[in-house]
Amino acid sequence: MRSEDVPLLFQELARAFADVTGMSVAATGSLARGDHRTGPGGDIVSNLDLVHVVADGADVAQVRAVVARIMRRISDGFRIETTSVLAVLPVFRLAGHAHYRMSMRPEWFCDGLGLGQAAFDRPGGDGRDGGDPRTALAWALQPVPYYLAKATVLDPPTNLAKARNHATRLADRFDLEELRDGLDNLPRALRAVIAGRGVTPLDSTARYLDTPTHPAIAQVVRDAVFVEGMGLSSADSMVTMLPSVPN
Repeated sequence: MRSEDVPLLFQELARAFADVTGMSVAATGSLARGDHRTGPGGDIVSNLDLVHVVADGADVAQVRAVVARIMRRISDGFRIETTSVLAVLPVFRLAGHAHYRMSMRPEWFCDGLGLGQAAFDRPGGDGRDGGDPRTALAWALQPVPYYLAKATVLDPPTNLAKARNHATRLADRFDLEELRDGLDNLPRALRAVIAGRGVTPLDSTARYLDTPTHPAIAQVVRDAVFVEGMGLSSADSMVTMLPSVPN
């Protein structure tokens, strides 16, 4: 799939989900933001990332089956890997600062739950966190320990680079000298930010910093991140589709 096919992809997604009920569906990630990566030949190498919001946990099994059928067709038709995540509505509403929420495409492919455009509003003005910048910072820190934990089991150079890149952007966004000067020891830098800025860390961050070398820390942090943002474990939330191998 190439960059010029992206509009066609989103048109097909809108058609595929037009009559789906029991969920609201939107895109997030690099394709939604328009900053996806391409390979040397011009083919897109980024995944398609979708968010499927369900009313409550009782709907998860049925929605996963529907999503898998639709995304099999999309992944094969456009030759693109798709990562779909399911989020339970009450947690989705509270996780307005979550990384995936901040990069959601501001439109719905389907809005079976009737969430409307207000679901894309940035938090801070609705009284849920009082607009406290420390809350935004706690959520903004989340990807750093996530990638650090992931690096303990998968592709350390790539995931460590992602952690440092995210930390660098955070340092600029929040003017955090602790991160800017601590890229070579991010766990220590994270602790300095939390202590110095009066931040209450998310559970995923706290779990990583408590035992960063624990052999199961990658899965522990991964599940905590999903529970914080989706209200489900990663196993219950994620539906991943790779394009089928041509015959």
